[in-house]
Amino acid sequence: MSEIIPYIWLGIIVFAAVVEIHAFAFVTVWFILPALISFTLSLLDINVWIQVLVFFVITVFLLVLSRTILKKSIKYDPSGYDYNYNSYDYIIGRPAIVTEEINNYKSTGTIRINGLVFPAESDDDDIIYESGLVVTVARINANGAQAVCSR
Repeated sequence: MSEIIPYIWLGIIVFAAVVEIHAFAFVTVWFILPALISFTLSLLDINVWIQVLVFFVITVFLLVLSRTILKKSIKYDPSGYDYNYNSYDYIIGRPAIVTEEINNYKSTGTIRINGLVFPAESDDDDIIYESGLVVTVARINANGAQAVCSR
């Protein structure tokens, strides 16, 4: 039995590497280093249970470490708002479709651009944009809450 243990660790290494190459999404990368260390222990004739324990301890350590690092560097909100990109400047100068009448006096108006809906206002209080009209986003207002539109 102990003769095939190194091959089992090599199989885990190869399997994890192949899956990682095809998935390229950090699915199995955490298993490669622990399997390599356990493979080395198997070549030194260390007890199989110690090899398995080392494999699981290092795997859990790497998972916790990577989660901690990623949690600090990436802010995630399940609502879908991307806090890492806190500016909507990319829509300035682009055409948008009015989905709800833009009327500054009534404080109404929304536009759709790239499949996203944004609250909108007119750049001139006296101009009302009807639903279905194509407008251009002139700027984002000072508080970043609404797209200011023009024709």
